[in-house]
Amino acid sequence: MSEVLIFPWLVLFTLDDETYQQLVESEFYHPEVTEVIHDINQLEGMIAGAINVVEKGFDMVWDKMMFNFHFNHLHEGYEAMERLIDEKNLKIRLIVEAIPENIDQINSITNYEIRHLDDIKSNFGILDNRAYVVSIFNQGSPYPQQAFFSNSRVFIDKQQTLFNQLWEIALPIKIRNRELKLKREELDFKKTFDNVGEFQSEIIAQLEHCKRELVIFSSINILVHFTHFESFWRLCAMLAKQNVIIKILTDDFIPGILNQIHKLNNTLFRDVIQIRNSGKLENIDECVMIIDGKLIFRIINKKNDTSRFFGILSTEANHVLVQEILFEKYWNEVQSLSGISYH
Repeated sequence: MSEVLIFPWLVLFTLDDETYQQLVESEFYHPEVTEVIHDINQLEGMIAGAINVVEKGFDMVWDKMMFNFHFNHLHEGYEAMERLIDEKNLKIRLIVEAIPENIDQINSITNYEIRHLDDIKSNFGILDNRAYVVSIFNQGSPYPQQAFFSNSRVFIDKQQTLFNQLWEIALPIKIRNRELKLKREELDFKKTFDNVGEFQSEIIAQLEHCKRELVIFSSINILVHFTHFESFWRLCAMLAKQNVIIKILTDDFIPGILNQIHKLNNTLFRDVIQIRNSGKLENIDECVMIIDGKLIFRIINKKNDTSRFFGILSTEANHVLVQEILFEKYWNEVQSLSGISYH
């Protein structure tokens, strides 16, 4: 076997016919190999073989080339996989970069669990946590010319851990669809709500898009009203795990909210959610949420009105900027006073 270098930390060899045959007959369980497949017939046979012997499912990361290859050239394999998903109760998880150019194709894949990740530069697939493959494309080619294969237990465990980490930070395709939809709409838009159920659904939907910072300043009474549902705090915990900065400024404190925040911070072993209060907000009668400095959601308490609350969702840049400046003003004033900051 001739030596081939694919990864700088591994010395690999081409896969000979005898080893390849043993792998196929054993359904990729043995012998244990970490090698490169150059033979196009072996490569095609391995793809077909994986579909035939899968027992639990696939975990896959596809870059643009891999996505195009599967979608444009593997129709029969895809159709076979669709049938097997129901027959064998398979679980197929796919991480792909969902962009306007391919989102319709991605949405047509109905039986996979799909998540989005930005700037994917490579690909790999894991079969039943027992075999690992990277397809290698020559520049400009729609087909892979080589594949890196391994069924080494130690190697696969490391790559499975990597996939699981990527899966946790990737965006569910449902949320990515909403994100792309918003980008297709006008940059500045305004939407109004007058139903409490719509408020809560929209809050959750918008928070799911948050990637960098969530800022909330609010009357404590309104904040309690719209954060009493468990999904709000569960979502805050998820955002905190993704290193989203969360700052909450209120006109007063209520033990219930403080307890929720302390509980989350203790669970995550660090003060990821910061909360402070300012007496200068005592006349505020609304709740303002700013998401990533781009989107603002205001809930206004309409006194002497049977519907009570009125909501405005907006991406108007000037409106967002004014509210951010106000928040920073009060937040910094509180921060400068000793003994009035809470974590």
